[in-house]
Amino acid sequence: MLKTLFNWILKTLFGVKTETNDAEITMNDQFAQEYRAIEEINFTSIFANKLANFAVSDSTANIVGNNKRTQMLTDTLNLAMARSKKIVGMQLGYGGVCVVPYIDNGQLLHTLVEQNRLTIDQISGEKIIGATLLAEQKTITSGSISDTYFRWVNYKIENNVLIMTQKYTDQQGSEIDVSLIPEWANINPEERIMNVDRVLFGYIKSPINNRISNDKYGVPITFGCQHTINEIKDCLKQIAREFTLKEAFVGIDERMFGKDSQGRSKLPRNGLFKTFKSDSDADFFQEFSPAIRESSYYARLQELYTRLEKEIGVSKGFLTDMESSNATATEIRRAMYDTFTLVNDIRKNFEKGMKDFIYACNVLANRYNLSPLGDYELAFNWDYSLLTDTQEEFNHYIQGVSQGVIKKEELRNWIIPNETLEESKKAIEEIEENVPNVDKLLSDNSDDLQDNQSSKEEKDDKDNKDDKSQDDNKDSKEKDKKE
Repeated sequence: MLKTLFNWILKTLFGVKTETNDAEITMNDQFAQEYRAIEEINFTSIFANKLANFAVSDSTANIVGNNKRTQMLTDTLNLAMARSKKIVGMQLGYGGVCVVPYIDNGQLLHTLVEQNRLTIDQISGEKIIGATLLAEQKTITSGSISDTYFRWVNYKIENNVLIMTQKYTDQQGSEIDVSLIPEWANINPEERIMNVDRVLFGYIKSPINNRISNDKYGVPITFGCQHTINEIKDCLKQIAREFTLKEAFVGIDERMFGKDSQGRSKLPRNGLFKTFKSDSDADFFQEFSPAIRESSYYARLQELYTRLEKEIGVSKGFLTDMESSNATATEIRRAMYDTFTLVNDIRKNFEKGMKDFIYACNVLANRYNLSPLGDYELAFNWDYSLLTDTQEEFNHYIQGVSQGVIKKEELRNWIIPNETLEESKKAIEEIEENVPNVDKLLSDNSDDLQDNQSSKEEKDDKDNKDDKSQDDNKDSKEKDKKE
């Protein structure tokens, strides 16, 4: 349905040509269906969610700067980072996700658009300069009748001028009166913004190799692993069937049970007993309790899990049990290196997409005068506990501060990552004002010692003068007496 709608919308409503072909639209829609499937075990979702935890847990992003613009962008960034695990999960599950900013009552907000709702119409280098989004859909119910409506947005850059066009259709692709959806009625049908070099959203791609030269779109984390996944699902079904077939029961001659009105044996409802006909009293009672071949099946399952981990490129421990007996912490971290390299690639693509997102927010803030102009810089503080030891990293920071190659605010920001660098610097300045350093204390003590020494010397001089005066008076009295 999406392929038909996109072709109709692009050609008829927007009249644009696109670099996205029918095969890519179909493939992206298939990725979306597989990731959303909840009827059975979903390995794409399992790997995407676990890698999302590794990628963004205990990590932060900050807008560096001290002005009204950075404050506004920080608020917008914090809203997006609060959903960072969901964003990364969708990045790996769909193959890509768009973080699209919009303005509501003077506040910059965002919405997430899956890759299968995006056509990339034109690319210049690493920047998308033409795209069409199925930005939003609304379902209106009246009684027992429900109608679904779509909001489409086309982005096109001509001579550094962004032309952003809105269209509204029903499920068949026919244009509708926008007044049917009150929330859409206030949206400008067309916007033109100057000095723009890319579309106004962040596109975050999966880092998985799509195995073709054109990497316009990303692919899910389990791309190319479907054969192994099918084998795992078959093995799980075989295990379930093995347990069902080997369910124990007691077989008893049907003469032990009475008959119901239809002539059937009145068996207990728990399924423990089954009847059979016997011609010999020796076979009056039999037990069925065969051994379950779980060891062979689970060995096969573990082998398939290991194969899937290798195909995806992660270390052991995602589906299999990590072998950590007699292993040191350093050895365990080294065993996780494959996972870290994949996490590092995920973070790089996440950074690029979020930088484009903040760029779009800054452009919209300029266009609608949401805050005064100001410079900004997006900075990420990633957690590396997956690969490094926290105590070792702390010692490195301490040595860096002592050697003068790391600032104190950088050390504090590492300890308290939810602060910005400006907040860390301000906190350190307050601490140093209230708690003087050792040099100052030693300097103050030295001054006090000098003052005390001077006071003592003055006192000794005074005492000496008094003693001398007394001696002179004594000598004078003795001389007068003699005379």
